[in-house]
Amino acid sequence: MHYCGLIVLFLAGYCLAEELLELSCTSDVQCHQFERGRCLNSTCHCTARDSGERVDCRPMEQKMTNIIGGHCPCLQPHAECNKKLDQCTCSSGFLPSEDKRRCVAQMVPLDERCEFHRQCQLSDKFSSCHSSQNHCLCRTNFESHQGRCLAVLESNCVNDTDCGICGASLCLPKLKKCGCAVNYVHNRNMTKCITGSDYGDDCESSTACQASLGAGGQCQDHRCTCRSTHYPRMVANTLPKEEETVDTHQLKRISCEPIVPFGAYCRIDSDCQMHPLMAEDADESLPPSAMECQWGECRCTAHHSVRDNQCVRESGGSTSIPSTLWVGLLVHISLILY
Repeated sequence: MHYCGLIVLFLAGYCLAEELLELSCTSDVQCHQFERGRCLNSTCHCTARDSGERVDCRPMEQKMTNIIGGHCPCLQPHAECNKKLDQCTCSSGFLPSEDKRRCVAQMVPLDERCEFHRQCQLSDKFSSCHSSQNHCLCRTNFESHQGRCLAVLESNCVNDTDCGICGASLCLPKLKKCGCAVNYVHNRNMTKCITGSDYGDDCESSTACQASLGAGGQCQDHRCTCRSTHYPRMVANTLPKEEETVDTHQLKRISCEPIVPFGAYCRIDSDCQMHPLMAEDADESLPPSAMECQWGECRCTAHHSVRDNQCVRESGGSTSIPSTLWVGLLVHISLILY
């Protein structure tokens, strides 16, 4: 009985402590005192970090930290304080390291230190972060030449003139093999250089698709499309400065961009928002943005909840469609039209 009485007193004290928390609010700012707090229906609601499910609100621990996402001041290089949230974030052009103790560059050139494949691919689509050396290196069948990854052919050479028959522009000095110029890749047999294939075009290998669509491109059923982890997006086309007059359609191109997952790092809301191909023509069918940036992570917006690690719209009893499924539907539409 004595132990039972202690348990009852402990639980009563815990419930009393919960009741003492001031949860009423008129704006999200008043809920920043709680971990992942947000004002909904005039009450502070808090969510779990991993699942996004509602949990009891707990006061934010005010202590010094060297973790990106922790409280200010921010002592790490390339980190800055979000004064509104009193939270450390990485400066523009940087992102948290895997252990979240440093800010690393979003774009890393060849032969420089890296942690993620994306860092290398933003600099050169045919490079990746080597797992053991932790440096950006060219992929297999590509060779580093003057800071770029160039496609390698099977043909041997001594000088550039030996490569003219292959449609290649140079002899790679280290390998003594013919290499393709920038924006060209080898064909499937690595016997000649070819131009990249655009979204929806016929293809023989994923390499040709990646030349135009980026590292997320692939050749599937002999047509260029995006990998399951990427989606097609219309982006500005980078043109040489010497080209003064170009056709209007050349100002944009299709790129395979990574799908933004729930919980991804962000600085602003746009970091969490995807803009699928054909979205401009399907505005009436496309749901409101499913995610926004909250406390440095992509979280579900109002009227959305997490289901199977996706933000699903809650539509008053009607069928909910995950945001990634909308992207998938637009991908199929765009393939038909292109």
